[in-house]
Amino acid sequence: MKKIILLLILIATNSLLAQVNKEQKIDISFSYGLSYIDYSDYSSTSPLNLELPSIGSFYEINFDYKLPKNRYIGLGYSRQQHSKSINDGVLITSTNTALILDNYRNTHTKNFFDIHFRTVFKNNIQFTLGAFFFIENLNTNSISGDENNIYFVLNNEKNRSDNLGLFGSLEYYFKLTDYAELGLKGKLYYSLNGIETIALLPTLRVKL
Repeated sequence: MKKIILLLILIATNSLLAQVNKEQKIDISFSYGLSYIDYSDYSSTSPLNLELPSIGSFYEINFDYKLPKNRYIGLGYSRQQHSKSINDGVLITSTNTALILDNYRNTHTKNFFDIHFRTVFKNNIQFTLGAFFFIENLNTNSISGDENNIYFVLNNEKNRSDNLGLFGSLEYYFKLTDYAELGLKGKLYYSLNGIETIALLPTLRVKL
């Protein structure tokens, strides 16, 4: 009798787990990796060279809802950051004064907000296409003057205009459990200004 009861419990448990698996509708994923962009001409006309490295950090979080035929619709937030310590200076000869940046941390960030559609294929490859809006923060500097004064301006600029575009990502995943998978994602962001970001991201996805 005990064996029969144990067998019934196992069957009921497996049936319950199978039902839970069928009802998994929400995917939550977190990615952290590297971003690339060409900043070679950054601030080339400015008095101080606030250069940035081409390689930076990139992280994101996505919330997806399952649709029929292995398709998903979702919302995402991503943040890209490139930064570098600057040691530079400029001499203003007319006044015999100088401005010095000593270990000044120059940081450039982009915050992306998106809506996207994802398709899951049978060979563990997934493709996502979405539209995004981003807010960019960057440092700029300039010198101006009049007959009596010289003005040096160091500005942290928040750029919001025309920051719209499309992105695509190609992903490959390995199944860890019935509720989690680990993979690698490549993303390309393209806006009205051209290519914004290329990112390579290890990704953990959890199914609820």
